[in-house]
Amino acid sequence: MVPQHTFFQSNPGRPVSRFSPFSHQRRHISSSSVVSCSLKPQTPMSLRPATFRAELSELKRWHLWAESLASSVGSSFLVQDNGPDSTLLLRELNWLIEDAVETPEALSSNSHADGTAVSLRACLDDLYSLWKQRIEVRRPFQYLVGCEHWRDLVLGVQEGVLIPRPETELIVDLVSDAFEKDDQLRNGLWADLGTGSGALAIGLARVLSPSALVVAVDLSPVAVAVASANVQRYNLQVLPNVYSDQTS
Repeated sequence: MVPQHTFFQSNPGRPVSRFSPFSHQRRHISSSSVVSCSLKPQTPMSLRPATFRAELSELKRWHLWAESLASSVGSSFLVQDNGPDSTLLLRELNWLIEDAVETPEALSSNSHADGTAVSLRACLDDLYSLWKQRIEVRRPFQYLVGCEHWRDLVLGVQEGVLIPRPETELIVDLVSDAFEKDDQLRNGLWADLGTGSGALAIGLARVLSPSALVVAVDLSPVAVAVASANVQRYNLQVLPNVYSDQTS
């Protein structure tokens, strides 16, 4: 199988706040995979419309249950295989609430209007299911909420795509340091082999000159779809020259 490619023309943009819409300057991208166009990657929970409703009392009941489940872990996962302890799980629970609840402050209010409807980006049954998956089968938190915060980016991720690791951020810093020694490196062609979520390719594209080109390559159509969606989410322009080496 010939790897599928996604091309990025660089143009650095503005930082992104954790839950705000993306507002970067436009860059150019061309995807070489027709397959990626037919796959629809998961939308990060924080970017989904809040179309679900639950009574505040029901949401508080879920929150107490989720806190209890997280607290019951203690340090057992940490001792077992350096997994998350209760402190980290409770922090993740707060992040899940920030992503899933349109007005997360409602949970901490002293209001007695527990019959008030609260808008959610995932239904309450799904929130129960997702948190059970996190605790009982140790499903990675990033797959629960459909995103990873990497540098100043919020990148969509899902099963089938590796979660960008914090250590990878150093590669962008190393490239930036290399530019200080040789500014010509800002131009030309750069390649990200096995791009996954597209994190490194997008990070590089934002520190290169506008004339440079980053080629993001992956064999997985799921990865190509996710990387392409992340590029588009950062307001990158999709060019029409889309092609594929695969036959349908």
